[in-house]
Order: sequence, then structure tokens, then C-alpha cells
Amino acid sequence: MAVGVDSPAPCCPKGSHVALAPQSGACCGHEITLGVDGSGGGGGFRCYTSGAPTASRTAVLVFHDVFGMDSGNHKMVCDALAAQHYVIMPDFYDGWSIEPFYNAGKAGDGKKELARFNWAWCSPRVEAVLQHLSEIGIEKTGSIGFCWGAWGVAKACQDRRIHAGVWAHPSCQVGKELYEGESEQELAASAGTPTLILSTPQEKPLYSNGELASIFAAQGVPFDGVHFRDQAHGFMTRAAGFLGKSWTESGGMADGAAAVGQQRAIQLALGWYAKHLYD
Repeated sequence: MAVGVDSPAPCCPKGSHVALAPQSGACCGHEITLGVDGSGGGGGFRCYTSGAPTASRTAVLVFHDVFGMDSGNHKMVCDALAAQHYVIMPDFYDGWSIEPFYNAGKAGDGKKELARFNWAWCSPRVEAVLQHLSEIGIEKTGSIGFCWGAWGVAKACQDRRIHAGVWAHPSCQVGKELYEGESEQELAASAGTPTLILSTPQEKPLYSNGELASIFAAQGVPFDGVHFRDQAHGFMTRAAGFLGKSWTESGGMADGAAAVGQQRAIQLALGWYAKHLYD
């Protein structure tokens, strides 16, 4: 079982999963480098890619969580989504992670650093990825984001070149707390793309009580939400051995159930893309 810190990151709600050490199993993908103009070569940013452009000409853009793209099960989730799509996960942090700050008891400093990665920072990378996808023949693109990454998806879904979005155990409050000042409700109202929210009991009730659903409905935007009552915030990217419980509570028996929750979420995301990337 992987070893993590004793508490989640400060942007995550109480009861969230702690960081999972990078997965030890071999990944199916590889890294490429993109420049902010969409070109390859040095001086750009890393992206993990998995799968290949298929006859469907679809892709999934992945936004990692606050522990960074090399942590936990990020790449495994990418590989799973790549069964049906070309998947690309940019490193939005250039190797940075909030985890060392938290380990050092400097969560406040970590949050200040996290504030650097606003949409003015992230959007040129999204643009470069979309240019890359266009160059390799992708016609429709979905997106998924975990924790902090759900905020990124909400922002990206304001662009009509993104055709479906998934917010997984979202921490979209960072929009108002750290970035452009948009609340969760304002992000929902601005996202003109079909959106699926995968929530847990640790997040704000608005993700699962119909409040955001009504906002999407008012905009005429397709929406669905699935509430994972038996999981904790972070279960998709840090699932193994957690199962919505602390490390000491999970033991070994929880691993299988946590994996089931993760696989269920992956299949729900794939189903969402199947519904909105092929019409």
C-alpha cells in the first residue's frame, strides 16, 4: 500500500484522501513536450499522453489535482480513458506540488503558491493542447478534472471547442478564493458544455443537491450528477487503500471497494463522452 501524508491538501475539504505516492505499475502512455504556441521542442511544458487518435477522432483533456500530474493514479486513469479516446494531461504546474508545503506544515504558503496557476497561466497551455489535437485530426474533445482540476474544466468548458466536461470530486471554490473571483454558481452559469459532476460527501452540498443542476438547466446545458456516498474526496486519483476513510481505517479490505468506486467513475465519464462526443 502506498504511503501518503496524514492530511489532505488545504484546498480540499475535511475528510479528503491524503496524497498517494506515484503508482508503481507501468503506464501505457508516454510524455511529449508542447510549446505555448502548440509546437514541440524544448522550452515547453510536459504532457502525458495515452492512446492514439482513432476513427472516432475524439480526445480527452485531463486536468490534474493539486498534488500534480505525477502523483497517485492520474496516469492510470488516463490509460483507462484511452481505451476509447486519445488522452492528454498537461503539467499545469511545471513539476510543482502542494504536497511538500503541507508536509512541512506550511499549508498557507502552499496555497499562496497555488494562486500562481490562474487562468491566465493555464489557458495558453490549453490553447496549445487544442492546437495539437487539431493537428493530429481530433474533431471533438472532452475534459475531466480532479479537485483543483475541476475548476480548470469549468473554465475550459467556456470554450466551444470542448464538447463535454466532467468535474470529479470538485474543488471549484478556488475560482473565488484564489483566482478570477468566480463562484461555483458563476462557473456553472458560464460553462456552455454538457457537464457531469461526480461528487462525494466531503464537498459542498451544492454539487449534489440540485443547486448547480438547476443553473445548468436554466442555460439549456445538458447536465448529470452522480453522488458517491461511499467515497471520499480524491477517490479517483488517490483511490488505492483509501475508500473514503483514513489510512488507518482502510486496512487492506478497502482497496477493492475503492477500486470499484474509481472504475465506476471512469465508466461514467466514458459514458458521458459516448453521449456527447459522437453526435
